[in-house]
Amino acid sequence: MITAGARVRLKSDPSVVGTVSDAEPSERAGRTFLMIELPNGRRRSVPLVQLEAVADEIDPFEDLEKGKFSSPVDLRRAITHLRMTGRLADMIYSLGATNTDFHAYQFKPVLKLLNSPSRGLLIADEVGLGKTIEAGLVWTELVARFDARRLLIVCPKPLCEKWRDELRSKFNVTAHICQADRLQQFLKDDRSGGEGFAVIASLPALRPPRGWDDPALGKTGARVDLAEYLEDADDELFDLVVFDEAHHLRNTDTMNHRLAQLVCEVADHKLFLSATPINLRANDLRSLLKLIDPDTFEREWLFEVLQSENEPYVAAWEAARSLRASFADLKNLIEALPDGEILKTGKRLERLREELSRGMQDTPQNRVRIAARLEEMSLLGSIINRTRRRDVAEFKVDRRPATARWPMSDIEREFYDNASREIANYAISNNINERFLLAQTQRLLASSLPAAYRHWGTRTRNLSLDDEDEGSRDNTVPGPLTEALGAICDNPPELAALEASDTKFARLVTWLRDIAKDRPDEKLIVFSSFRKTIAYLQRRLTDAGFATMELHGGINTDRQTIVNQFADAPAGTILLTSEVGGEGLDLQFCRTLINWDLPWNPMRVEQRIGRIDRIGQQSPSIDIINFIAEDTIEERVYERLYERLGIIKSTLGDFEPILGEIIRDIEIMLVNPELTKEQQNAELERATLAAEKRKELADELEREAPGLIAHGDSILQRINEAQAPHKRLTSNDLRDYIAGVLVPSYKGTSIEPVPGIEIDAYQVRLSPAADVEFNRFRIEKARRYPTRFARAGASGVRAVFGSNPAPTKYRAIEAVPMTHPLSRFSAELLDRRQAGLASRPVTAFEVANKPDWEVPQSRYIFLVERWSIEGIVPVDKLAFAACETAGGTMLDEDRAERILLESLTQDPAMIGLSDDECGEAHALASGALAGELDARRLDFEEGEAARHFDLVNTQMALIEEHRRRESAKYKQQISDLEWSQNLKRKSLIPAIRGKLQRVLARLELRENDIRKREHAFSYDEPVLVGVAVVDVIGGAA
Repeated sequence: MITAGARVRLKSDPSVVGTVSDAEPSERAGRTFLMIELPNGRRRSVPLVQLEAVADEIDPFEDLEKGKFSSPVDLRRAITHLRMTGRLADMIYSLGATNTDFHAYQFKPVLKLLNSPSRGLLIADEVGLGKTIEAGLVWTELVARFDARRLLIVCPKPLCEKWRDELRSKFNVTAHICQADRLQQFLKDDRSGGEGFAVIASLPALRPPRGWDDPALGKTGARVDLAEYLEDADDELFDLVVFDEAHHLRNTDTMNHRLAQLVCEVADHKLFLSATPINLRANDLRSLLKLIDPDTFEREWLFEVLQSENEPYVAAWEAARSLRASFADLKNLIEALPDGEILKTGKRLERLREELSRGMQDTPQNRVRIAARLEEMSLLGSIINRTRRRDVAEFKVDRRPATARWPMSDIEREFYDNASREIANYAISNNINERFLLAQTQRLLASSLPAAYRHWGTRTRNLSLDDEDEGSRDNTVPGPLTEALGAICDNPPELAALEASDTKFARLVTWLRDIAKDRPDEKLIVFSSFRKTIAYLQRRLTDAGFATMELHGGINTDRQTIVNQFADAPAGTILLTSEVGGEGLDLQFCRTLINWDLPWNPMRVEQRIGRIDRIGQQSPSIDIINFIAEDTIEERVYERLYERLGIIKSTLGDFEPILGEIIRDIEIMLVNPELTKEQQNAELERATLAAEKRKELADELEREAPGLIAHGDSILQRINEAQAPHKRLTSNDLRDYIAGVLVPSYKGTSIEPVPGIEIDAYQVRLSPAADVEFNRFRIEKARRYPTRFARAGASGVRAVFGSNPAPTKYRAIEAVPMTHPLSRFSAELLDRRQAGLASRPVTAFEVANKPDWEVPQSRYIFLVERWSIEGIVPVDKLAFAACETAGGTMLDEDRAERILLESLTQDPAMIGLSDDECGEAHALASGALAGELDARRLDFEEGEAARHFDLVNTQMALIEEHRRRESAKYKQQISDLEWSQNLKRKSLIPAIRGKLQRVLARLELRENDIRKREHAFSYDEPVLVGVAVVDVIGGAA
């Protein structure tokens, strides 16, 4: 007897499930009709004979046996809904959800962060690879998976506008640039029920003053208030915090570092971005990692232990990836891997060794799998992402350096020698610490003789050096040297003569006109380290008829605005800039760069080149023109360092920090007045030879570095697999899903193709009711997302589903990716209306075979299950299994997933099955096929359990080692004091005992927290999502 409130479904379409309303039954033509409330909100009168009661749990196997089939569309919608609302481990939700080009390596940080127990990552990619985009992809992924809504970006002040523009144009995120007081207000509003925020701030805007936490000093102000608010917070305040140019945080004694500590303690996920290479064995790396994972990297000795224990895993990882290592050697290395005192991998090693002992074959696929599992065991490998440009296949821009040497005229040579002599004379009577300033003074002279003459003629002591790193030093030239240089620069006719016979400028004009003749459509960039030089060039080039723009640290206009203006400027425009002016900015729409002067430190030149040699550079080659005066110190540096070491032609990579030490010695040596020119050349040669040897060593260390393991073939293979259409939500999947939810739910809602354009765009018009409901959802849960649907949903919005393939050409067409409010509204609507009524479709259809499926014509049965695990790293997975009914041959998992999902997108025609065929399919599906899924699920659960408990055991070992060392240290102090004859020293014993007790108490609290996480591991009962019987028609040829 079917009564009010009963769950029922249609016999003719088992996917239509509803609830009998309390309305009175009606009679039509002698038949009884019941009013059914459907999941889409509609009410429908249905003949009683067409209804059947539904058990609390629908059994798809029973439906299969009885031949109760739904449409393939229902199975496709069920799978899409799980992908839309789940946190599936084998999907990358940010793929295709942004206005960025696909580069597989840029998704490595996404996967690493999702699998990081510390929920933090240091992205140490080389310059130009798109760390800003990587951070945006991470945020997009967190929004899709966890509904993240609180984002903080901390970056250098000049980059704030760039971050805001990038987030808006590429990731549809509206971010606010703000100071400490406004950020605190955002935090307070969010705590009281706000919709979240996206904030960009500079370090100086947030950094608390020194002594802010000392009541005796009475520090006040917005930054103090913010610091206190962060310190007092009990809950997480940020879903993601990103620190750009994170090398500014390395010094633990600074307020920059203290701010990062305060923020990270209340952040769920943390990203640190730095293109500056970090010495693995130096303390500065540990100071950054400590911000990400304080428990693991708090102590220097512990960092060294972890590196030591990690080295055998690196050796095995390298062997797995190297064809030179035999499979037997690889197995021996894995067999010999120790379970460290701190780094616990025993359970995962046990599983890997067991698989190897069962006779695993030596295939490329198995080696990749082994390498991936060894990488995952590395504690450091999960917290650092390092991608080098030479490892990125699509980033092979050819650098073409050219040297523009120029001979000085007599008047130029006389001034150069006189000024150099004054600098050398001053150096004789002063210590080595002042010689850095002398080196920069010499560089200004080489940069521009007229600019240096004019500058020193004013007796100005400031160098006008426009370089961030050097700017932190005192760049004031000593008074006596200023007077000496001023004395030889006080003749206006001589200055006029230097300008009139400026050989270097004349050479520049020749180059510029030749380039304009050969490549008239190009814009050019000219770099100089000195503002006075830039001002001089701007005046002279303008007088010569060239269009110029300036960009350096003294410009008040927003730098991104200047870059945008330069990008829109006419061909032939010249940008005059410095390292600081161009820091972090993208200028890859240019392909020619002129180094008007060359810093003695090649790392500065690498930063310059990185402005155009970066992802997005469309030209296969870039030209780098270097201006060098003949018979000067600069020429000797250029010939020995730049040309011998191949600098400029190729990137410095991990040679940068080593080269920095050598350059410092060279700078001091070149302004040492006690050395003759021949002795300087000999010393320069010695330094160059040392640099060559150190470079070879650096290349070797990069191959062996145990901590900076970059995920190699395995993770990139996984990313490329996720890019396959059947592995991700395609634009058609998204369109059909949204249309399938909204159009039946709201009468008058329509999604129609837009004719006459080259991309698949649609006119999306919401009915008045849908528009009201959508905007209510948007205001409550997605207010920060900019969308035309907020104001024009009812009148109609042109949209593409997924990312816009031509955003520049079709700016008025809105992209609707999975993270768009319309997508999320549809998913929530379906969730709400399916509550307790979700069907598990069973379907049968036929589909034409495809060559790349590589299966014969036959009938196949497919099962789809959902597996869920809770642990340190929660995991959801959709598992696919399939077999041929004739003979029961199993398909591999990826092939099963691919065939089923590609078939469902083709709107296949349903087929009918006889009772015998249904019984045969039921026996196979509920027997061998379900058994195959059970075996794979058990292996999956055991693998995740091994990972969970290894991580827990590692954290417990860290605490135990801390406890042992701290106890030994304090007990030794107490023992020493007990033997002391000094009563005052003995009186310190109680205080030290108190310290020990407090340390042990803190460790016990942390141990209790980890115990709770240890017992938090659990897995859900598998959910059978659906069953499909598929006739594959035609051969695979």
